Amino acid sequence: VQWRQEVNPMSANMDDLIPSNLFTQLEMDEEQDCDEPVQWRMNVRMKTVNVALNLCLRIGVDPPDVIKTSPCARTECWIDPRSVHPEKALEAIGKKLKSQYERWQPRARYKVCLDPTPDQVMKVCVSLRRNAKNERILFHYNGHGVPKPTESGEIWFFNNGYTQYLPRAIYELQNWVKTPSIYVFDTSAAGLIVKWFLEYANQRKEESDGNWDDYILLAACGEKETLPNNPELPADVFTSCLVTPIKIALHWYCGQTIISGIVPSMIDQIPGKLNDRRTPLGELNWIFTAITDTIAWSILPREQFQRLFRQDLLVASLFRNYLLAERIMRSCKCNPVSYPQLPPAYNHPMWRSWDLAVDHCMTQLPQILPDKINLYQHSPFFQEQLTAFEVWLEFGSDDQLPPEQLPIVLQVLLSQQHRIRALELLGRFMDLGSWAVNHALSVGIFPYVLKLLQSSATEMREILVFIWAKIIALDSSCQMDLILDSHGQNYFIQILSDLTIPTKQRAQAAFIISAMCNNTYSVAQMSCLNSNLIGVCEDNINSEDPLLRRWVVLCLAKFWEDYEEGKWAAIKKRVHEKLCGLLSDPDPNVRASSVYALGTLIRPRTAAISQQRIDVELNLGLTFPVVSGDSSILFRKELVVATARLIEAYEPKFVNVLKKRLLVQEREHEARSSIGSKRRTNSSSNEEIIIDIEDEPDEDGVYDFIWERLVLQLIRDPSPEVSNLAFTIHNSIRDLAVIALRDRGEAPRLRMSGESPRTPSKKKSTRSLVDMILLRNSPTVANNFEDEPTQPNETLVSTLYDNYCKYFRKPLLKEEIVDETAPMYCERIWRLERNNQLIQQSKQLPDTIELENEIAILDNKQTDVASHIEFHSFDNVIVMADVQDRICIWNWEDDKHLNKFHYCGQNPSLSPSRITSLSILNENDISPLISVGSEDGIIRIWGNVYSPTDYSLRTAWRAVSQEDRIPRDQLMSNVGLVLDWQPENNLVLATGSARVIKVWDVRKELAIQTIPTETDSSVRCIASSDIMNVSVIGCSDGTVRVFDKRENHSKPYSSVCTLNEHSQSVVNVCIPSCGNYNFITAAVNGDIKFWDIRNGLESVRAFNTQMSISCFRAFDSFPIIAAGSTDQRIEVMNYEGKSISTIEFHDGFLGQRLGPISCMAFHKYQPILAAGALDSIVSVYAANSFRQLM
Repeated sequence: VQWRQEVNPMSANMDDLIPSNLFTQLEMDEEQDCDEPVQWRMNVRMKTVNVALNLCLRIGVDPPDVIKTSPCARTECWIDPRSVHPEKALEAIGKKLKSQYERWQPRARYKVCLDPTPDQVMKVCVSLRRNAKNERILFHYNGHGVPKPTESGEIWFFNNGYTQYLPRAIYELQNWVKTPSIYVFDTSAAGLIVKWFLEYANQRKEESDGNWDDYILLAACGEKETLPNNPELPADVFTSCLVTPIKIALHWYCGQTIISGIVPSMIDQIPGKLNDRRTPLGELNWIFTAITDTIAWSILPREQFQRLFRQDLLVASLFRNYLLAERIMRSCKCNPVSYPQLPPAYNHPMWRSWDLAVDHCMTQLPQILPDKINLYQHSPFFQEQLTAFEVWLEFGSDDQLPPEQLPIVLQVLLSQQHRIRALELLGRFMDLGSWAVNHALSVGIFPYVLKLLQSSATEMREILVFIWAKIIALDSSCQMDLILDSHGQNYFIQILSDLTIPTKQRAQAAFIISAMCNNTYSVAQMSCLNSNLIGVCEDNINSEDPLLRRWVVLCLAKFWEDYEEGKWAAIKKRVHEKLCGLLSDPDPNVRASSVYALGTLIRPRTAAISQQRIDVELNLGLTFPVVSGDSSILFRKELVVATARLIEAYEPKFVNVLKKRLLVQEREHEARSSIGSKRRTNSSSNEEIIIDIEDEPDEDGVYDFIWERLVLQLIRDPSPEVSNLAFTIHNSIRDLAVIALRDRGEAPRLRMSGESPRTPSKKKSTRSLVDMILLRNSPTVANNFEDEPTQPNETLVSTLYDNYCKYFRKPLLKEEIVDETAPMYCERIWRLERNNQLIQQSKQLPDTIELENEIAILDNKQTDVASHIEFHSFDNVIVMADVQDRICIWNWEDDKHLNKFHYCGQNPSLSPSRITSLSILNENDISPLISVGSEDGIIRIWGNVYSPTDYSLRTAWRAVSQEDRIPRDQLMSNVGLVLDWQPENNLVLATGSARVIKVWDVRKELAIQTIPTETDSSVRCIASSDIMNVSVIGCSDGTVRVFDKRENHSKPYSSVCTLNEHSQSVVNVCIPSCGNYNFITAAVNGDIKFWDIRNGLESVRAFNTQMSISCFRAFDSFPIIAAGSTDQRIEVMNYEGKSISTIEFHDGFLGQRLGPISCMAFHKYQPILAAGALDSIVSVYAANSFRQLM
């Protein structure tokens, strides 16, 4: 015996097995990242437009409750009041404070109140609020020259003669300033002001006195604290932190550092400007902004971060600087207070990075001052942070917690030197999933990447289009920003037009353009028309990359959807002809996208019409029936939607078609009911009407053809999803036709689809077809069109585009890492190892095997007589089909019934066809698939078959069309559909009562070849060998035909020879893995022949079993065969024809029960035989020692 080498499943990757989701589905994985976008975009943009600066200093006169030491802090706004006359000093301080605030908000209106009275403050505040309207006002209060706030919440001002301090309650201040507002209180015991402010604000809320939610408070110290008096720092150290953070930070650094040679006088000599990042001073300010942003990002909730650090430019600056104020003031034994209250940030680890950056700059000052700035070495801060971000991406990105360097990456985008690297790292981060894109948008990345679209730099185009694809996939509302703010359509169309750019990036560009035009955004559609989008898409539509083809087609669909000018431009360029060519594309997603695009190209009924437009759309209607036999459910569902658009555009024509059909139905009904009696009077009038219609020229022939060959064909679709949608179209048009006939009184007995026979309604429908389709839920498919449909409760729309958009939410830059600790992975590995062990054990079988031990009796009385049986190759499972067209699954070892269902699903009445083929797929996987072929030429694939509750129809399609089938009156025997699955090649060969063999590629979900059988007889059996590259069919006329796919590479299969030795119908063809023969055939008359076509066209061995054979099988792993007969006998033989075991009916208590054999199957690797009989009993036989052997 020569053993043919088996394929080791352990040597193949799991992806090489046919996966459970082999057929195109839009069902997203449960673990799929489908997060919704967070509210990163501010609903209300706020600006601080008015600023009131109140300085109560009274220079030269200390307040009575303050005792100042000598020396003590004196400077205000970095001006020493003692250096000039007190009045001039006060005026200079006011101007200085104003200029310091103007750096943060130059466009605001400033009012400076120097030692003001309460009335002056009130007038200024009321005036500013009147001008500000609903915008924010900043109220700055410096109370260094007045007493501390009172315990009852009052702050002090002066009288006109400066002889008295006048208190004013915080309650009054609230009345003057109102909201939205921000307050800065730089005075001792400022915490008291905050306390009473919140008390009064809550009181106003309870009284519903206006909107008291939008206010912000910044106070220098706590309720019982006094401002610091350190002579090395300014007196207004809190204000200095808020408005001059770099200067105060460096002064504070000088008091803390141990580095020699660094003195405060050097600070004012640091070269550069704050807004020039190339200079030392600008670089420090840039680093400070990045660090404070990072601290806030890491300690604040996202909503609070958005409000305080992204809503208002001035507020964001003050809160960044407030983080520094907290650090410096705490070192001076003061605790600043804010509302909203911030978590402590004075000891955040990022401050160490700031100290290091200051060290790096300050230690260079002695060398670069006064005019040697060219010797300055820039800080490595940003490079180091990018490296830290890269390390996090490599090792720390599994917990979905954002890295603290994300705000720093945002700042690095401002630098041309590090921009490319920052964009690449940002792209890698956003590729982690929707959660990462959400974090990037929340931190404020959007305006930066939007501005980069105006750059002409080619080196960042690819990564920039990737980032935008991620953003748009999560939040499509960005389309307006892309068009209005940056003319983004030109940027992405330019990328799409550059054929040197990789196809993946061009596909991303096409996706972005489609999203810009989505929801019929006319501004984007007009811009794309002017930018020659159609021509650019035509250049890419035949790309080798299916992803690019798909998105180019979808881009066109969204471009012309509900945009008549775009549709006309496409028709003039004959784009629809190219899309029709893609209806046979090898990728099912491209085909589905193409029919979706063609559907959107069809005009609405209200649009202008021309003969050219009619010709184009009707040609589409004639093209659709040609492709309605596509095996992809996704494609056929989109075909229904496109058909609905076509019928809606020509609704009156199709209503007229239905009117004629209904009148014919009415006449036939009356003819049947009036046989043998005289017709009623109104019957003759109807007959005259029908005759008049039929005598008219048939102007609706094309519409009738579309209705007959498309709509009615889709109604008969094997997929319930498709047929339900098609029924919706049918019922909508039929209802309109019935209404029209009733109004004319021509068909009183016809009813609408949802109408009771006793209560006919004559109310005229005002809905269009599309309205009906969108508002009506899928009805349960019924045999009678007059059955009552399901009430509408759900909108039916195409979800193709939205589901395809989710592709860009998934990680795209790196391959998915398999979790080797996952239970599913471990179980699959275990199964592969076990299966490999079973295969190896099957090669160690003894020389002789006698199948005489009946190890299981499965009583199939719950179903009926078994017509087909198949063993699972590795599990102890038998799948059988019965003559009632039900699938039954058993655990034969435990005699346990696992599941039972009708092969058509929940509605067995849909198809009266019998099961003629049964196969088990994906046997290496945890959950196998079951393939069922029926007499009507339909294949159905079922998944989760072990579960009585979760089993589902994965796909269904018509493998052999009615046109390819042999007419019934010419059939010798109707064998139905015969299938041969080739998992190694992702192929299935379908034939049977047909003149052809259809070769289907299940990956492409497409028929790739039609092979003529060259006979008018049915094909009863088919078998293939991937090793020999041949397929063999056995026919009912006794011929055996061999096809070799090596004959012509352009067409995989070609006819090789016909073998004519059998005189009667061939029962089965077997190609076992063992033995010296190519294949074995058996005929009804008992002839069994062995063939080796390498040695000629004659059989090399033949014998007769002396019985009529009803079923025949060969053991794949051992040279034995079994033949079953209707005379209650099974003969097990070796290849020489010698009987090994004879299983037949015996009377007696211990005798084997065996009815007439209806079906039979060998286990692929174990010496086990199952036989189904006409008495509904399935028996399982094995060798006496099979358990020890296996």
